Amino acid sequence: MPPKSAAKKKLTKSEKDKLKQEEDEKKLQEEEEEKQRQLQEAKEKAEKEKLEAVERKQLEAEESKKRKAQLDELRELIEKSLSIIRNNDDARRKNAKWERYMRCDGSADPTIAGEINTYINLEREDNQSDDIESVLPKCRHTRDLIEELEFIIDDTPSGELSESTIERYQQTIRELQLLINEKLDLASHDVTLKATKLMNSETLNLQSVFRDDNVRLYIWGNLSKNPRIKSFEFPESEVSFDIPKILTLSDIAYRCLITKFDHFSHLSKSYLPRKKVPEETLAEQEEPAAEQNEEKKDEENGEAGGDGSRGGSGKDGAEEEPEADRENTEDLMALLNKPEEEDGEDKEEKAVEEPPEIIEDDLIQTPELEDFEDFDGDEDMIDLRTYRPLGGIIHFSLLHLPPQPKTVNSWTITQHAQPAHLNFYDYIADDVNPQVQALKAQAQVNDDPATKKEERPLISVQFKIPEDSFFFEDPTIARWDDQKLVWRQDGFQDTTFVEETRRLSFKTCYFGTFALLQDVHINMPFQSWEIRPKGLNHCLFTLIAAIVELEIEVKDTECCLVAPLDRPEVAHLRGKWMSLRKFQAALRETGINIFPNDDSHKYVTIQDKNSIAETRLYQQMGLTASAMAYSWSKWNGEKESDKLIIQAAPHIKDEPLIEDDWSLFMITRKRSMKLRMSEFDENFSEDFAEGSEFHADMYHMAQQLSSEEGQKRLTDSSTFFTHTVAELLRSTRFLIYS
Repeated sequence: MPPKSAAKKKLTKSEKDKLKQEEDEKKLQEEEEEKQRQLQEAKEKAEKEKLEAVERKQLEAEESKKRKAQLDELRELIEKSLSIIRNNDDARRKNAKWERYMRCDGSADPTIAGEINTYINLEREDNQSDDIESVLPKCRHTRDLIEELEFIIDDTPSGELSESTIERYQQTIRELQLLINEKLDLASHDVTLKATKLMNSETLNLQSVFRDDNVRLYIWGNLSKNPRIKSFEFPESEVSFDIPKILTLSDIAYRCLITKFDHFSHLSKSYLPRKKVPEETLAEQEEPAAEQNEEKKDEENGEAGGDGSRGGSGKDGAEEEPEADRENTEDLMALLNKPEEEDGEDKEEKAVEEPPEIIEDDLIQTPELEDFEDFDGDEDMIDLRTYRPLGGIIHFSLLHLPPQPKTVNSWTITQHAQPAHLNFYDYIADDVNPQVQALKAQAQVNDDPATKKEERPLISVQFKIPEDSFFFEDPTIARWDDQKLVWRQDGFQDTTFVEETRRLSFKTCYFGTFALLQDVHINMPFQSWEIRPKGLNHCLFTLIAAIVELEIEVKDTECCLVAPLDRPEVAHLRGKWMSLRKFQAALRETGINIFPNDDSHKYVTIQDKNSIAETRLYQQMGLTASAMAYSWSKWNGEKESDKLIIQAAPHIKDEPLIEDDWSLFMITRKRSMKLRMSEFDENFSEDFAEGSEFHADMYHMAQQLSSEEGQKRLTDSSTFFTHTVAELLRSTRFLIYS
């Protein structure tokens, strides 16, 4: 059996206390060491962050200096270009004015009130030249005067023409438009007076067609009184219409006058956009009046109070002054009693930080999107902000046929009405005639033949739409309301359009002035776009709109439509070079509208983007259009309003780009940067591409990316070419309408 081990010695109380004290001291020492370590780490971290902040601020300061230098350079370049454009436009206007003054063709100057008023009065007094052969050339000349005035109003910079001068020009335009309408009516009347002379030998009726570049006149006169005639169709199937029984035995004539110009739409109040006045502005306008009334009352009260009231006011002011002085003294003492350490830190920070350089561009506030009034007409009225006439204006009239000349022996007797004028035949279909409807309601109309002869049915009409009018959907037919000065849709039935034959058929309850309308924004929003150089001062702009795909070449100061190739509607435009202003007008007249109006955002879903960054990017694209290609990016619609995302690539060859040529760029108001990602990545990343630099704008980015030849193109690009491209891009606004 082993011996028992010695019993474990028990610790005394003092020994236990001593041991605990040692453990506590050790613990405190460890905590103190840990605290010191953490403090040291925090101090090192703070110093590191401070150094990083200093480095970051230095980098930001360097970038800010670089950005300011680039912006100053770009601003100087743009201001120089705009100055050249303004001087050139001023010289062009002065030269045109001198040429107009030196013109010796007897034409009246529409800007001189005396000359144009004399011209209008002489034309109205001339009743010896009312035949259609004389009137058509005169109308063409009058149209030239109208277009001259319209061009002057549109071309003259804002502020150079006074409001009274503009109003006088617009009044002259209205007088000239009225003169054209009067002359065409007189010419139509002259044709009806010669109905028997112009009678067709086969049908024994008047059926005449007259035309020029702007006007087509079709007149059919009922001379034979043949009750079996039910309809008539002019040659080439351009116009046809029904002839109801009630008219077959009447001295009537149908007139169809089709003009390319529109003298009606501008009279409607929905023709121009109407800005909505903010409620705050209305309140601000009311406030001054209220303040003036209050001031007036205070002055009256002050005069009534006399010196006593003025003395009281002075006393109150004297009591307030010591209190203000006391507050200022306290603020000063608080500043003087600040700890020295804080002052030292502030001095160190001020020594490290340089005051940020103010860049003027950053002070410009982004304007808010303007709001416009809603259309307040009834459902049958046409809002001209959304629909516009296309293909000309159709005057479809029913006339009384005037008495024809009679030959008695060797004499020809002609009855003349003075003054000569068209006598319109009153015809309204029974379907919309309140009196007939009332009789039908009272069952006073029966089915006997005599009653049927008196029926006034709807008139069936067919028109062939002009070849140069591009309708992307079935046209909307409307009639002009002279009372309310609007286009209306009511009064038409059974409207059909055959695209292959370009024939529009409908039934109308009224005779009058008609128009075919198309949605202004039918080709918006756009699907994609691309700009690529074709040479120095030569580029190709491709725009895939909602329905049509366009290719537009820009060379020097002119534009030319290249595609579509398969549409006869634009055959007269393809390959024809013209100025940007004329090119835009020609596209609109054809029915291709790719130029948003100021209020188009009310009717089209757009990208919410910074308008200043957008406008500047159009300028920079114009400046680099000879050496850089640009294209649409799907990411532009997914990023915030202050970021524009596009594809771009340096390009000097006249050939299409492939996918690998493109790079993605992000543009804001403050910088342009090349991104690491590509257009086809699944997720968006703002990481910039390795080896790339930040620039203030795409112009300097293009300088960095371009080859020597590309940089030479940037330098050699014509001011007029870059301005034309920038204006074309700005007018389409594809960055937000795509």
